[in-house]
Amino acid sequence: MGQKVNPNGFRYGVTKKHNTLWYADKKDFADILLQDDKIYRFFNKFTREYLIGKVEIRRNQNGHLSVLVHSAKPGAILGQNGENINKLTQDIQKLLRNKELKLNIEVVNIKNPDLNAIILAEQIAIKLENRAPFRVAQKFAIRNAMKSGAKGIKTQVSGRLNGVDMARSEGYSEGEMKLHTLRQDVDFAMATARTTYGAIGVKVWVSKGEFLDGNGEKNVTTEKN
Repeated sequence: MGQKVNPNGFRYGVTKKHNTLWYADKKDFADILLQDDKIYRFFNKFTREYLIGKVEIRRNQNGHLSVLVHSAKPGAILGQNGENINKLTQDIQKLLRNKELKLNIEVVNIKNPDLNAIILAEQIAIKLENRAPFRVAQKFAIRNAMKSGAKGIKTQVSGRLNGVDMARSEGYSEGEMKLHTLRQDVDFAMATARTTYGAIGVKVWVSKGEFLDGNGEKNVTTEKN
């Protein structure tokens, strides 16, 4: 089971917190859910430019919307004197067709981007698009993650590797990767490299150890950052 299912979805509500937090009546639920999807898709376009590793959405009862953007380049998102944040706010209001929307975008700095699966997957994809050998790209990411304190990491690329006629998958791993253990903090992400030979899929699993409380017992209510 743990080997097949998405490790993030497998752990939501157990050892991982949901990225979206709000409550809505039945009549408003579908509209708000669609808005969240549009916001996630909007920031996905800037993942590489701003090294975005996570986006969280919070709503209160007064209709105020807060978007927390976790980035390894917070200065790039903020812009000079916060000009870029204002532009992003206006773009989202335009996207949601609500110029009166109470929207606040907060930027959270990712202290260690080499432990973020999304950023690692995008970095591998960028190297593949720049015609770097797929083995070198994966081993470079693995080495950086292990140096940064990861307990284990696993990578996989799939497609026409090196331009061969038949597509195949090849991956590498180092350290521990307990996908069946729910208390294991595993981060997972996928990315796509658009090469001259076609699309190459990239998958990255990063293990950061186990969730334990002060007594060394299993703790299923707290998530590490």
